[in-house]
Amino acid sequence: MKDQASALRNRPQRQDLPEIPAESPAIIVGGGKGGVGVSVLATLLASGLARQGVRVLLMDATLNQGNLHVLLGATPSLTLEAVLTGEASPEDLVMPVAENLWLLPAASGAERVHALTTMDRARLQVRLAGLMDAYDVTVVDAGTGIEGVLRAALTRSTRVVAVTTPEPAALADTYALVKILSHEAPSIPVDLIMNRTFDPAEGEAACGRLQDAASRFLGRALGSLGSVPEDVTLARAVRHAQSLLDHDVRVAPIVGRLLECVPSTVVGGRVAS
Repeated sequence: MKDQASALRNRPQRQDLPEIPAESPAIIVGGGKGGVGVSVLATLLASGLARQGVRVLLMDATLNQGNLHVLLGATPSLTLEAVLTGEASPEDLVMPVAENLWLLPAASGAERVHALTTMDRARLQVRLAGLMDAYDVTVVDAGTGIEGVLRAALTRSTRVVAVTTPEPAALADTYALVKILSHEAPSIPVDLIMNRTFDPAEGEAACGRLQDAASRFLGRALGSLGSVPEDVTLARAVRHAQSLLDHDVRVAPIVGRLLECVPSTVVGGRVAS
């Protein structure tokens, strides 16, 4: 077990990195409704940022529904159960999956994790958040549902990226998520990504409806990171458990907008303007 943990920690040491602020950016990716592609987009965004020279930690904050390792074609040797039993520390879980990209996997159907109280889940996420400052940026897959996204946002976040689709039910659930975030975390910026659109006009119109509703009824301004079109190739890769690391070109425009939110001091000037 210790040998495996040592191998997973085979990453550059802190002193070899450019100076990072006390709190490096944490981007929470979540959604109000299941099936909108939160985990896929979190993976693509993290991979895209890593390709730009940013040292990225991709964190699976679903805790007990971990699937990011599947989307990356990786096999964790340790999961959160090992942390809860004291066999490993959070640092031991982190595994390199590509250049500039590391994964902190979650458990999947673990009884010990399932038995955690709400308070214990929050404490665990605070403990895991302590890893973030060793990286330039952390992309957090918060899954779907108000409780999980809100918990991740309140634990540590620079901004929340709300993933939705143009479907009415998905838009309604996203509005509900934004409403709760506006009440519980009003200072955290929220940006929208419209996923699985058939054309740019559809995504722009759906995003506009959400922005108008949030502005009118919540007094909340929502940003837009753009749309991601429906992609048969990407859907096939997900269905056949193929790594998504070669598919991040599909979110390149969104990655560019996210980079604008990352202070240049964080990446030591390595990201081209």
